[in-house]
Amino acid sequence: MRIAQMLDTLSWGGAQKMQLFLVQSLCPLGTDVTIISLDAEPDSPLPAQLEAAGARLVTFPFPRFFSPISFFNLVNFLRRQRFDFIHGYLTYSNILGSLAGRLSGTPFIGSFRNAGYDPKRVNARRAKMEAFCLRHFADGILANGYAVAEFGHRQIGADVSIDVLPNAVDATLVPQLSGDEKQSLRRELIGDPSRTLLLSVGRLTAQKGFDHLLQAFARVHEKHPHAALAIAGDGRQRESLMAQIHSLGLDGHAFLLGQRDDVPRLLAVADIYVNASLMEGTPVSVLEAMSAGLPIVATSVGDTPHLLESDAGVLVPPAQGEKLAGALIGLLSDSARRDALGKSARARAQKDYSPQAWTRNLLKFYSKFTPGAKPILQKVENA
Repeated sequence: MRIAQMLDTLSWGGAQKMQLFLVQSLCPLGTDVTIISLDAEPDSPLPAQLEAAGARLVTFPFPRFFSPISFFNLVNFLRRQRFDFIHGYLTYSNILGSLAGRLSGTPFIGSFRNAGYDPKRVNARRAKMEAFCLRHFADGILANGYAVAEFGHRQIGADVSIDVLPNAVDATLVPQLSGDEKQSLRRELIGDPSRTLLLSVGRLTAQKGFDHLLQAFARVHEKHPHAALAIAGDGRQRESLMAQIHSLGLDGHAFLLGQRDDVPRLLAVADIYVNASLMEGTPVSVLEAMSAGLPIVATSVGDTPHLLESDAGVLVPPAQGEKLAGALIGLLSDSARRDALGKSARARAQKDYSPQAWTRNLLKFYSKFTPGAKPILQKVENA
């Protein structure tokens, strides 16, 4: 099976994490995977990780939304390669990939990965263009959650089939650190390793709601001054968030860690995980926190309510800092509840979001588009 995976960018995010997960899952089974990026990201760690996992990486930079030379180079590449299909992720890949797939005679699978659009990244015209292309040029569509599929149907019509495959998480990635290792890492992150550590991970963009998280943490700090907040990730809001930390008097209490390639180690030393997103699909960061056995406070967006049902976490409305602060203060004051939530989250991640189930279901989906997926699926089912 020869497949192409197309992404808007290889900057680190949820779609990119799952892309690496796909490569790590399928390449050892004999799948030939080519990653096509529509943007050069020289500072991202992802390209090297994808290539180390067995994928081939090619880039067709689009300096503008539609760059004729880049587009026709992409079409010619697809004609020469004769992939079984292209699987696109995110808005530009859905648009450009579906058009290039049609012109090159390559089947195209589109994706919905959020239960809404970030208006700062996707304008209404692009959203309509994506919906048109997926409805008329995509051979299949995959959503990473049930709320995401509902959003997709609102965009392109209820009569178009959308398959659902929630993200997965590998619980073995969270390391077992010694007491000394934990103390050393906590000291590096927040100075005093005895402080209670709240952790959040994600790109520093408006969609992730970190400004609301900082407002909430300012209230938390009044009640629990010994608590510390660490945010791992980078993005265009970094400077504004640094200014907000200073204006709220949270210097030395809230820390922007920048882009990290050791998130599993961070999860291993955190006490509470927080997700303040305004919009999500099936957030990989929440799944990773679940697999680490952390108590979680998260906004009720996208498929997060599905992840945290059955007492696997605490849900609050998005963009309501007071309620987010109240939930965090409640957990900080109740260690028994923190322990119970963490155990429930880990059990749910292991039961419902395992890598094996995800790989099997992905191959079942891919078998609709190429017979080459079936022998690989048999390997997984017979393992």
